[in-house]
Amino acid sequence: MNFHGGDVYKFSGRIIDFSSNINPMGVPDSFKRLLSERLEDFTKYPDLEYQEVREHVAAYLQIKNIEYIIPGNGAVELIYKLTASSGAERVVSLSPTFSEYRRAANAAGLEFNEISAFSSDFTTINMEMLIGNIKPHSLVIICNPNNPTGTLVEKAAMKELAAALLKLDCRLIIDEAFMEFTDSYPGNSMVDTVEEFMNITVIRAATKFFGMPGIRLGYAVTANIEAAKGAKELMEPWNLNSAAVIAACSIFEDQSYIEKARTWVKSEREYLFEGLCNLKELRVYPSKANFHLVELINRKMTASQLKADMVKDGILIRTAEGFNGLSEFHFRLAVKDRSSNETLLKIFRGFMK
Repeated sequence: MNFHGGDVYKFSGRIIDFSSNINPMGVPDSFKRLLSERLEDFTKYPDLEYQEVREHVAAYLQIKNIEYIIPGNGAVELIYKLTASSGAERVVSLSPTFSEYRRAANAAGLEFNEISAFSSDFTTINMEMLIGNIKPHSLVIICNPNNPTGTLVEKAAMKELAAALLKLDCRLIIDEAFMEFTDSYPGNSMVDTVEEFMNITVIRAATKFFGMPGIRLGYAVTANIEAAKGAKELMEPWNLNSAAVIAACSIFEDQSYIEKARTWVKSEREYLFEGLCNLKELRVYPSKANFHLVELINRKMTASQLKADMVKDGILIRTAEGFNGLSEFHFRLAVKDRSSNETLLKIFRGFMK
């Protein structure tokens, strides 16, 4: 089954969607302007090599060789193609984490193993435990910061993991879909280490940070040309449409949007965290991303029951279905704008009474 947030189509009336971790600043104006200027692009097929896309992504990431860039129809396509072409004997990830890693392994006919290496408050990972449980010839997929816990693995620890996996003849995919939301970005990104570690591939997407889930624009970065070639050979032709190409040619240069979004997310993440922590019935886990993992402490209702009640008030939350290692009392909340966050906290206070 598909387990994702953002399924607002099941509900009628106005819904504030806290289930989907999307930047509520919405589509950048730079994209809207370029889209109107390049409508004629829709009268022809996109470039099969996606030269423009790769050039703009490379400039954004300060990557000199555009051959390191693999465009994808969202990050999920890249996860599936890179898994299928990995040549690995199994796929290993953490628990809890994004459900599509398991589905990608299953689709490729590979064994999937999850390792519970998080601390009890999900703020750190026991790297020694993780590395000690990985067999040679594995594909390891790490979401950083992790969905749904918001855990950020520091760069030094990630480099330790990459080096250990290199000795085990293992590949490492680092899913950095939420990295741009972190306060330390780009300090903890592994993009600038791809030439140092030929066994790693970093995946990003425009979906989250640039508030454009409908565009389906993702990209992977690896200096392992053979790994890139293997994934590209599995791609269908024209896997990106013209709208995604236009997005790539505009959003990555929109410094005003990028700076405003980063400042805003930091402020609202802290505001929502403090507001939720004031409710004694909830346990709120610290997060470095644009969402919070929350747990119902009193066990008087499940997260699914809470979701059903909150929908009546126009609030949609993300329950823990699809996340192994979480209970029926866990749920995830995206960070939204101040008005929406205030509405959420007000409704929560009413429920908790």
